[in-house]
Amino acid sequence: MQSNEFEYTLNDNDIARYPVSPRRSAKLLRVNSQGDFEHGTFEDLPQYLKDIGCDGLWANETKVIQARLYLRKPTGGRLEIFLLEPVDVVPEVALSALQTSSWRCLVRGGSKWTAETASIETDGLTLHASPIDPVAGLIREDGGSFQLTFTWTGALSFADVLEKLGRMPLPPYMQRDSDVTDADDYQTVFARLPGSVAAPTAGLHYDDHLLMKLAAQDIALRRLTLHVGAGTFRPLSEGDISDHTMHAERCIVTRDILENLASTRKRVATGTTTLRTLESLFWMAVVHLETGEFPETLGQWIPYNEDHSQSREVVFTSYEAAVRYLLNNAPLDSPWDFKTQIMIRPGYKIQSVIGLVTNFHQPGSTLLCLIAAFSSTPWKDVYAEAIENKYRFLSYGDGCLFEL
Repeated sequence: MQSNEFEYTLNDNDIARYPVSPRRSAKLLRVNSQGDFEHGTFEDLPQYLKDIGCDGLWANETKVIQARLYLRKPTGGRLEIFLLEPVDVVPEVALSALQTSSWRCLVRGGSKWTAETASIETDGLTLHASPIDPVAGLIREDGGSFQLTFTWTGALSFADVLEKLGRMPLPPYMQRDSDVTDADDYQTVFARLPGSVAAPTAGLHYDDHLLMKLAAQDIALRRLTLHVGAGTFRPLSEGDISDHTMHAERCIVTRDILENLASTRKRVATGTTTLRTLESLFWMAVVHLETGEFPETLGQWIPYNEDHSQSREVVFTSYEAAVRYLLNNAPLDSPWDFKTQIMIRPGYKIQSVIGLVTNFHQPGSTLLCLIAAFSSTPWKDVYAEAIENKYRFLSYGDGCLFEL
């Protein structure tokens, strides 16, 4: 299967650069299991979920950090730094650090910046950035990132520093700088654990009013965590999609989460990141059953047969059985975290849910591969329907409910 099979024409005026208000007024395209379309808004989501007997609606409660920083070099030139992930520690530790924190970053404007320090000062707070090894200077890693150390004065944590000096990391396809409204708009109302550099965008459609309507239908919002990385925007490699190297992202789950999963059958995932986490739990159970180990990173092709075209056979008879296995074997005395690199592509068998709420995604993306794997209706037909009916695309755009 070739990467060019996941291309379509996305016109510039179809891309949403600002969200609608209220959030729940965004359009929602319902695609049922027979391939029929129904046009509504997120106000209709509680009824749609009731129609299919949903007994668990899941969402990603990760919180986006203000990961874009604009600093000045000693020469006066502007330096744009985009935080990707901490060096050698988890985000919770790096963000709680006092006075110094080291991160992998993308750097724009650094062609003549070597071992010097760049700075920003606002309201009495000064932040400095320098290469993690001042002697060696900037060393470009695979993927184009650099390791930087940030230092600052005062008793603030690095999370507080970013809140004061950072900017929301809007995706490049919005073609604008973030403004003060994005600090709220590009964050879900249930965001709790900081660590993402991109929003789990399907969750941006939920507001307190919609959550109350869902609860009135006895559909409580359940939450787990996957910290979204910048790799989510990486396009598919040219050629066969089996040659694409999938990015890894960190998942965090608890015993309560697994107990809730084990007690339900008709789950719906809000967003591709939520689905990726739920599916990864199934395959973590498979790996442990087969090897006796829980890997730190769940490999890209673990769910597949040898040619990576179809899901392989497993012992578990149901998703619930796999979750019960995890309850008996996973390290759950504290929140369990691991990285997942799995790639969901056509041929993959969905294990965890009967529905997926998601936005409309970029051409040539791994997210479109996931949609193609999930939907029995050809994804190009769904996207053509959305374009014809003036749906808004990408992060601040409208949504779609796929039903299995």
